[in-house]
Amino acid sequence: MNNIRKLREERRLSAEELGKAIGRSQPTISKWENSDNLRYEYAKIIADYFKIPVYEVTGESPEDYISNFSEDVVSIDILDVRACCGSGIENFQANVIGKQMMSLPALREFTAVSPENIKIMRVEGESMKPTINPNDMVWVDISYTSPDSDGIYLLCIGEKLAIKRIQIKPFENSVIVKSDNPEYSAFTFNNYKDVAVLGKVIYHMQKVG
Repeated sequence: MNNIRKLREERRLSAEELGKAIGRSQPTISKWENSDNLRYEYAKIIADYFKIPVYEVTGESPEDYISNFSEDVVSIDILDVRACCGSGIENFQANVIGKQMMSLPALREFTAVSPENIKIMRVEGESMKPTINPNDMVWVDISYTSPDSDGIYLLCIGEKLAIKRIQIKPFENSVIVKSDNPEYSAFTFNNYKDVAVLGKVIYHMQKVG
């Protein structure tokens, strides 16, 4: 048996309320909850709504989940590093605390990045509001070690982590590091090589509720 009922009840949702939220009927939700062999696409709908890995819906371990599906299912690390969008957090113990499973075709809908180069982490702070809010999950391409274009990056500033927007000034060889929240000040690096880039944000998922 899968974990849909458990996940729903933990969030104090009725089957009707969950069905309405994801565009399905109450009988469909009940059918999914009682399924011993829930199809991947249905588990993925529930996982996306609750912002959790698919295997937490199916009730399997990450390893068993991968082995039970085709080679088109990929695994992306979820880290305990909290990329802070405010003053930063002193935490460099990037231990894997979970896995996000998804089909390779689904991943390719929004990025061509290799799955092993993608790390997922939760955001704290308000400096990137309204673009990225506290508790949103960001997907970071760690193959970036320097800014190659304007965009949102995971940075190491001093001894702290932060997510900031980078604007490159190519004719001056410098960059402006700024927040989307106007209450936070921008600052400039005269040489873009001085910016300690840990990755580039390629996607983010908003917190529900």
